[in-house]
Amino acid sequence: MIHNPIIRGFNPDPSITFDGKRYIIAVSTFEYYPGVALYVSDDLSRWSYASSVLTEENGFSLKGLKNSSGVYAPAIRFHNGRYYVTTTIKNGLGNVIVYSDSIFGPWSEVFKITPEGIDPSICFFDDGSCFYTQNGKGGIFGAFINPDNGELQEPLRNISSGLDGYATEAPHIFQKDGLYYLIFAEGGTEYGHHEIAGRSESIYGPYELREKPILSHTKRKNHPIQATGHADFLEADNKWYAVFLGIRMPGHPLIHNLGRETFLAEMKWIDGWPVIGNDGWIELEEPSKLETAIPDKPYFHFSEDIDSSPVLRVRTGRNELYESNGRSLVMHSSDPLSNEKCEPSALLLRQTEFESVFHAELRTDNTLTGKAGVTAFYNSDYHADLYIERLDDKLIVRLRRKIHDLEAIAVEKDIALRDRISLEIRTDREAYHFFADGEEIGQASIASFSSEQTMYMTFTGTLLGIFTEDGDGSFEEGFGFTE
Repeated sequence: MIHNPIIRGFNPDPSITFDGKRYIIAVSTFEYYPGVALYVSDDLSRWSYASSVLTEENGFSLKGLKNSSGVYAPAIRFHNGRYYVTTTIKNGLGNVIVYSDSIFGPWSEVFKITPEGIDPSICFFDDGSCFYTQNGKGGIFGAFINPDNGELQEPLRNISSGLDGYATEAPHIFQKDGLYYLIFAEGGTEYGHHEIAGRSESIYGPYELREKPILSHTKRKNHPIQATGHADFLEADNKWYAVFLGIRMPGHPLIHNLGRETFLAEMKWIDGWPVIGNDGWIELEEPSKLETAIPDKPYFHFSEDIDSSPVLRVRTGRNELYESNGRSLVMHSSDPLSNEKCEPSALLLRQTEFESVFHAELRTDNTLTGKAGVTAFYNSDYHADLYIERLDDKLIVRLRRKIHDLEAIAVEKDIALRDRISLEIRTDREAYHFFADGEEIGQASIASFSSEQTMYMTFTGTLLGIFTEDGDGSFEEGFGFTE
């Protein structure tokens, strides 16, 4: 069985390649640092975080960007010993390309391609040429490109207007049996999302489009998987596979809180068309000769290197905010979590399951000079925070809620002085429950962390982590999911 999703939690817009030894998937990161996460597998079965592509070392910056802006839809390809990643950076750069001779970097400087459109991709051919595609006004556009500097070798031309013409995006081109195949998503990356395929004898088209989607759950309203689309293909051991995004439903209609995740399914060629899963339908347990493993629960030990881990930070890579001796981590405060376009002192992990226990140990001795605690963070307008402040004769525990333009202290309690407090967030399909030393302080509905309930379009998922405001906080051992 393929146990979907194969990369769980907020890991959207997957693209896949093979370098002769391992498979690599790249995913979007939006306003979180570092940009473009890479996951690797030796056998398509067990996936683990490897590295990230965009960092301060190659000039990457998210400063001043809005929520759900930042890094959109990467595509990764391997050619002649080199890894290439195209993506869109919504900081004025637009569509860009970077490369490296190792997935662990260093990565090249960021080369601009075009300022307009999104979802760039490239494909290489046997003669060494490289063709570039992206979405734009009116459909899908393409041109040959020099992948080592991002320079287009000809003007972009419209190669397909799409099938229904709504949100035609995420194009990729493949060559098979003398034909060019163009795949792309339509319908928007929510409940109307689906994948379309076209074929042509010329890379420039016209492309004959298959009228029925090759992947779609738009007619499976009660299914636990929704919003499938944004696919990429890979041939491995004479079989074809597709990676694509989808969302898992916790049980409530039109609410999802884990974000868009990465799914995998086998692909068949039927009458010369690629078709994903069972005529475009896929399942949480997908029949296959593969036996994929459910990944370990995310946990970050303070003996690890932050820059080599899947820990995310909001818009900034400022390592001076964190000091670790291998067993404890001191966090120096920065922006509050609720500041617009904030760069807070926060370290965050993706929530990967509906039912989970997130744990952190906070020192509450005289090392605590500000507010410090744990957060369920969707973005600066939607989060719930359990934090501690120390006074001379007591500790104050508060549960703070931020929803839309309203921020309030939902619960406040005084507790006796102690030198250390265990903080937990226990999650289920209804709510986030916040605990201090085993006592439930309060809770927050999952509706507070779902893109369907926000006041603007959002593309991310819920993250759980630790934070500090208005002073220093010190945490012990590590933090992450224990159940």
